[in-house]
Amino acid sequence: MSVFDDDGGAPAPGDGPTSAAADVATLPEDGGTATARETPVTDRWPGTAAHAEGRTLRFGHMGCHAVVPGNTIASLERAAELGVDVVEFDVLPDRRGVLRLAHDPGDLAARPDAATYTEALDRLREPDLAHLGINVDAKMPGHEHQMTRGVRERGMADRVLVSAMEPATLRSLRRIAPEVRLGRSIPRVYRDWYSNPWTRAPTVGMILAARRYLPPVVIRELRAGRIDAVMAHWSLVTPTFARRILAHGELYVWTVDDADRASALAAMGVTGVTSNDPRLLRW
Repeated sequence: MSVFDDDGGAPAPGDGPTSAAADVATLPEDGGTATARETPVTDRWPGTAAHAEGRTLRFGHMGCHAVVPGNTIASLERAAELGVDVVEFDVLPDRRGVLRLAHDPGDLAARPDAATYTEALDRLREPDLAHLGINVDAKMPGHEHQMTRGVRERGMADRVLVSAMEPATLRSLRRIAPEVRLGRSIPRVYRDWYSNPWTRAPTVGMILAARRYLPPVVIRELRAGRIDAVMAHWSLVTPTFARRILAHGELYVWTVDDADRASALAAMGVTGVTSNDPRLLRW
């Protein structure tokens, strides 16, 4: 049975999802007063037109990590050369609180001089990259003012979607920068439970459960204006899952490094597919 079958299916060995188990257990409804996103005067986010037209965008994960080491300026530049519509990169604060392009604390420790968030934004403002959408993945809450100041000072809010797994990050961003698009990343996990043979079977079970449990949760958030998009791991996405989300907002799928899987997702009409190797996104 395929991972895309609505009635079940497991991810292929080595593809390693992530576990739906943690998300089912810990993904709360956030509560609080939701503020809908303020529509900017201009709209350069490519997902707006893609969702309306039923097109699927090509996202470069960390730039194009399989081609050029990710979360670097060079990787963003190469992704643009490979024809992506949107570049994704991660941000984490260093010891001084400066936001840098890094996937996790280990990555940042290995690259303490990684490009800063503002350096990346400045490069993406330049004419040869100004056509790209920008997906900033916020890895840690508490730095939302710094993130929004960066895009506001450069007049880039209408090009950016900020994604996060942490509800606190999304709540704060919606409150302080209602013009910035937000995407909720699911499932909310930080380990690859599938790669461990002891946790593989329950992980598959939780993925199947999450396919049914999560859509009503994120649909409520979309309808309430708490978020504008859902960023879902590929193992969650079936035709039914996609139809339910797309009826209410944009759906982006991460991280897909198999050409056939990417094409199958595009055929479902998802708004975007993210890959470490954009050359696999053949449409």
